Amino acid sequence: MRLLALLLLPALALAQTGTVPQSHQPSRGVTLPPTGAALVDEATALSLNPAGLGYLDGSQLFYLHERNLTRDGVGDGVFVATRFLGLGAGASMEWIRGRFEPDYRKTSLGLSLGSRTLQLGGAWHDFSSDDDDLDDLSSFDLGLTARPARGLSLAAVVKDLNAPEEGGVALKRRYNLGLGVRPLDERYTLGVDWLFSEGAFRTGQATYTLNAEVIPGVRLGAGVSHGFASGVPLALQVAATVDASRVGLTYAMGGTRDGLDHVVAVRLSGENYRALRPPGGVVAMLDLNDMLAGGTSPLLALLGGSTSDPYLRLTRWLELATKDPRLSGVVLKMEGLPGLDWGTAEELRQAVLRLRGAGKRVMAVLMSADDRGYFVASAADRVYALPESMLPINGLAAHIQLLGGTMQKLNVHWDVARVGQYKTAPEQFTLTEPSEASRETVNAYLDAQVTWYEKAVAEGRKHPPEQLRRLWATGLATPKQAQALGFLDGVIVPSELDAKVAELVPGGRFSSTYWPRDEREGRWGQRRRVAVVPVLGGIAGGRSREDPLGFSRIAGAETVIRALERAQADPSVVAIVVRVDSSGGEVLASHLMYQAVLEAAKHKPVIASMGDVAASGGYYAAMGAHEVLALPTTLTGSIGVFYIKPALQGLLGDMLGVTQESITRAPLADVFDLWRPWTPEEQTAIQGWVDASYDTFITEVAARRKQDKAKVDEVARGRVWSGQDALARGLVDRLGGLPEAVDAARTRAGVPADEDLDVVVMGEARGFFSALGGEPGVQAALSLLPEPPPAIPEPLRALARGMGLNLELLRPGVKAMVPFTLTVD
Repeated sequence: MRLLALLLLPALALAQTGTVPQSHQPSRGVTLPPTGAALVDEATALSLNPAGLGYLDGSQLFYLHERNLTRDGVGDGVFVATRFLGLGAGASMEWIRGRFEPDYRKTSLGLSLGSRTLQLGGAWHDFSSDDDDLDDLSSFDLGLTARPARGLSLAAVVKDLNAPEEGGVALKRRYNLGLGVRPLDERYTLGVDWLFSEGAFRTGQATYTLNAEVIPGVRLGAGVSHGFASGVPLALQVAATVDASRVGLTYAMGGTRDGLDHVVAVRLSGENYRALRPPGGVVAMLDLNDMLAGGTSPLLALLGGSTSDPYLRLTRWLELATKDPRLSGVVLKMEGLPGLDWGTAEELRQAVLRLRGAGKRVMAVLMSADDRGYFVASAADRVYALPESMLPINGLAAHIQLLGGTMQKLNVHWDVARVGQYKTAPEQFTLTEPSEASRETVNAYLDAQVTWYEKAVAEGRKHPPEQLRRLWATGLATPKQAQALGFLDGVIVPSELDAKVAELVPGGRFSSTYWPRDEREGRWGQRRRVAVVPVLGGIAGGRSREDPLGFSRIAGAETVIRALERAQADPSVVAIVVRVDSSGGEVLASHLMYQAVLEAAKHKPVIASMGDVAASGGYYAAMGAHEVLALPTTLTGSIGVFYIKPALQGLLGDMLGVTQESITRAPLADVFDLWRPWTPEEQTAIQGWVDASYDTFITEVAARRKQDKAKVDEVARGRVWSGQDALARGLVDRLGGLPEAVDAARTRAGVPADEDLDVVVMGEARGFFSALGGEPGVQAALSLLPEPPPAIPEPLRALARGMGLNLELLRPGVKAMVPFTLTVD
């Protein structure tokens, strides 16, 4: 019989079978379906082990009804619990009524605090009945649950800790030691409990519990309880639970040779439980514009708050959705791709292909789409547009804006010291047309981008590149024209969408609230994690920050270093991915980030993932990783440095009548003064400074890439490369996006492919007041570079902003930045 009970397996993991034959002593309460002290982690934990309340992530309401035929007794219980301010909190009311014993009520309150691996809880119980002896009786429980591993749970509980006595009622102190194991995965759980009273350890009672999820949404369970002394009968209990997301129903039947006990439990939960699945699966709507436009509100950013980066959140959604067995299809609503350039568009396109490779059907509905948007949409199974959709799919163009003519009219002279013929960033202020070096670089990049675009669309739509060129030749194609050329599968009105989804995913159920991994955590303990440390925006000293309106973003060396140190020290973090989407900035800040990456790589695997751009200082920060991954269209390389400053005497003095006299005590005392141009001696001195910085840069590149320094110099000199070209020249290790970087981190950390990992972001940008409070470590303190004053007056800065130029160029100091502001559309 015991073997039969073990094979049946338990259900809700709530309370112990051993309570079935117990008499109606006041501390007993309502019998719960089979569970153990180490297993319970719902609202009913208040009755068995209050530490279990701490594992709730939402609110719960349980109603239980018990009918005990042996004692002709009835019990009802209501349990509520929630998570509040990081604590698990619960309350319950139970009513026990029996023919042979007095009726009583049991009121309980409980709290639990701790983490996913360790929880400490306490509960207070108050009793009342028509018998005056119970009216002043109250007791306390104390429980501890440790879940140090995904498959192991340990518990220790002291019941009636205060051993209360009132009138003729005395409650002895009782103990419960529990063990839970999950030898396969979260669907199968075995629990063993040893219950004993004060001073009676050897004559205690053993309870064995086993539960199994036979199919999603259906759980079966059983429990066996027996004692090792006479007078403790063998008790059996079996149960079945059916879950419908936020509602669950359990029926448990148990008893001894003297009779049966029946329990019915109804659960309402704010958390989603794994539920019965519709035959055709779930079809989700993913609004790309909405997902990418999300971010920190201006007020929150001003106060120093932040939310997760929208693009990183989107890639995580796609990665989890790919692995979700509930999901059968995705409808991509596309109305622009805010914040995405060609590198991240390629990453998004690969994510769509991975969805399809996992058996999910994908439909793209274009509200509007340019070339970049269609590049992503072409990866879907079907592509539709509305009759009035805007489709400016007209080919690629690159734009380089120069202010040289403006500076001539303003009579502003610019002093420049640079290394490398392709380090052409200062040309934005000194030339009226691009240099040959700039034209060569931009043309090479544009050719690579067009080739990749044509190849991707040809593979997705099964058309030769010539067909795409015909679409480009139309200029602004109407949806009907795009369909005629084979680039749309149809032009639909909104009322036809449901029918198209039904064609794509027969039997699928559309869900407007779907979110991957939105079900209640089924595993114990904490998942191992991969930390993503972002380097997003211009590189500078201090903390990462963004302005409240989102116009600029700074990757601060202090924030990046702190995040790397935190990830390095966190035992749950098995590897680190440095995500770089930066055109560079200050050389010193870039070098400090590079050194921090090197240090972290001594302790844990570190992978660099390049987004749209990881060039100059961005490449500097990334190259210290064990492995560097770039997307085919990532702008990278640009290994070079420069120094630039304006001489404003022509504008302020000659045109506006301002005068300045400098009194110095050293030959180069005013070399950084913004009034006059450099003398030949000053130019030589600054050039020597820049040369030394460049030599350090290429020396470090040669060491990290295991190449000859002279060979590095040949591909450096400020030249920008696409990810493909950088791979051919040994500047990156392979092509891939953020998911491939996470996989590489997993592999280097020795984590099995089937183990579920968490990906967490550490070190995101904050707002204006984020620098208040907190002390950095020694290394991070080195990056607290003072923010320098503006290099030029505000009118010129406003002009530069209006032209789309990077204002970091205007700050004093040696720069490692991409040599131009390049827009490809």
